[in-house]
Amino acid sequence: MPDVIEHIHGCVVQHGDFNDRVYLMQFNPDAFCHIVPALDTLAEEKGYGKIIAKIPADAWRPFQAAGYAQEALIPAFFSGRSDALFVAKYLSPEREGVAQSETADSCLKAIQNPTIVSGKTAVPVGGLTTCGPADAGEMSAIYGRMFKSYPFPIQDAAYLERRMATDGAYYGIRAHGRLVSLAAAEFDRHHLTAEMTDFATLPDWQGLGLAGCLLAHMNAQACQLRIGTAYSIARASSPGMNRVFKKSGYRYAGFLKNNTQISGKIESMTVWYKQLHGHAE
Repeated sequence: MPDVIEHIHGCVVQHGDFNDRVYLMQFNPDAFCHIVPALDTLAEEKGYGKIIAKIPADAWRPFQAAGYAQEALIPAFFSGRSDALFVAKYLSPEREGVAQSETADSCLKAIQNPTIVSGKTAVPVGGLTTCGPADAGEMSAIYGRMFKSYPFPIQDAAYLERRMATDGAYYGIRAHGRLVSLAAAEFDRHHLTAEMTDFATLPDWQGLGLAGCLLAHMNAQACQLRIGTAYSIARASSPGMNRVFKKSGYRYAGFLKNNTQISGKIESMTVWYKQLHGHAE
């Protein structure tokens, strides 16, 4: 069952057993004095293993005092004025520990040497398209095929339609009339940010640079909307996807340990960002 999203003291919070965590997705400055104990209480009552919060840098002190540690930082994130911090608190040693092969250093080392996919060459495809509600069924089938589990219910066509109706824009690449590669941009026009997410390419079409094409298009779309910062949270275990962001000029921002339920298990994630419009690095 997907985790629930609710408002706590005006903040947007996702929590549940699926990801075994509390995730503060959108911070409300008016909740400065109340949100930290509320998150702690929720996690303790439900028995979750981790709390992760995305906050402006000036909200860091009460989280630090409550035992949180910084895992990632994106400069000039909030409207080009304030850094974003991803801060975490672990409620069990098992959730905090990672194997040596799964550390940030191991992930970054793995993307230095490109993998050559033998026997594959670029092929003509049907072009890049903006997806709409009529595509939701085909999209959900692709996501269901590619991900045994996912932190949000993208295998549900109705969920995809709701995302499209708000600030989520989905893009795809077609071959022979069928979608073969997908990605989404979640635009926050208030803070001038865009999260590049939900990448999936069918196995027969992997290794051809389709994810990079989608990312370049989404970057361009974000620039047209005068978005300042694009960012993504990628699977640390996927050198190919991390390499796409690095090759596209994104910078490494940090490492979220044991953060996300994806493909059947809790995985660590990397954070990447790119300044697109009018923000100084």
